[in-house]
Amino acid sequence: MRASWMTSEQAAEALGVRLSTLYAYVSRGVIAREVSTGPEGQRVSRFRRDDVLALARARSRPRAGALPLIESEVTQLDASGRLAFRGVDVADCAAWGFERTACHVLGMSDADATWRAEAEETVPGDPAGADVVRWTVMRGAARDRERTCLEPGHCREVAVTAVAASTTALTGLRDGTVAERLARAWAPEPVDDARLAGVGRALDAALTALVDHELTASTLAARTAAGVGADPWMVLLTGLAAMSGRAQAGASRAATRALRAWIATRAVPDAPVPGFGHKVYVGPDPRVAVLLDRVADVSPDAADAADDLAVRVAREHSVHPNVDAALAALTVAADLPADAGEVVFTLARIPGLMAHALEEYPNGLRLRPRALA
Repeated sequence: MRASWMTSEQAAEALGVRLSTLYAYVSRGVIAREVSTGPEGQRVSRFRRDDVLALARARSRPRAGALPLIESEVTQLDASGRLAFRGVDVADCAAWGFERTACHVLGMSDADATWRAEAEETVPGDPAGADVVRWTVMRGAARDRERTCLEPGHCREVAVTAVAASTTALTGLRDGTVAERLARAWAPEPVDDARLAGVGRALDAALTALVDHELTASTLAARTAAGVGADPWMVLLTGLAAMSGRAQAGASRAATRALRAWIATRAVPDAPVPGFGHKVYVGPDPRVAVLLDRVADVSPDAADAADDLAVRVAREHSVHPNVDAALAALTVAADLPADAGEVVFTLARIPGLMAHALEEYPNGLRLRPRALA
């Protein structure tokens, strides 16, 4: 009689994945496991054979609403509230800073990255901040004589150049970290050096926390572009276009309006509350604590207001704040432009998009779903 259970090794082999990926499926609730005690007192994981075979069929057959399951070493996250970039917790990455974290995610040495643009970019007209980033990426593509090169070294260089040139185009500044340049460009006159430093640290935490977030819609779009052999600039542009909507990079605008309304009225918004709830996390978004710690250094009042709103929303709607609420708190605390959160999100995600492209290029055209009549 066929056994009803599979070991971890058997389940991983049946699914065609590594053990680490199998355990990631468990943490995300994709498949259930049972933990028992082995003959020598060790913990042993086992999986129901029917569950494993059902998941194997789901991975190999197109279905309406099917969840794409793609192996990736870029980011590890689970519903309980853990987020790590290549095995390093997001809080530890925040201590590193954006540039070092970006290099870590891209799999490159800090010494190989130049975050200073050689010349100031002049953007025609008066486009919105995130449009400046997309325009700069398009201009970079037109200037790159090795544009079609898909070698990892070139792809990593494209990501760093895109961030550096976009930051210069946004701020008109070439020196300093990305966060420092944004802080100086957005600082009101007269400039308070101590406050400026605090805003820079908070922006750096935001950029770091947003480097990647596993298989978001924009990441999947970038991976799809890489699968057809699109050049690295176009991969970035594809991902940046996909994240431009109000449900991703632009979500902090509505969250900022909700926070300002709360500060003015202390009235809890009706559900769904902008900046609250998440598609993956069932508990707190780990990026929120990382960012709010820095926001409190800029404006304790703004951080307290964000905390108060979170408590009330949790009590009345049973949802937790997400990173958009934290970006809203930063925007209010530092009196940043209305689109600051969108700009930070768009800039920060460039290294993550390229890291996913580097994983996807060797696979060729595999992300080809089918429609059901």
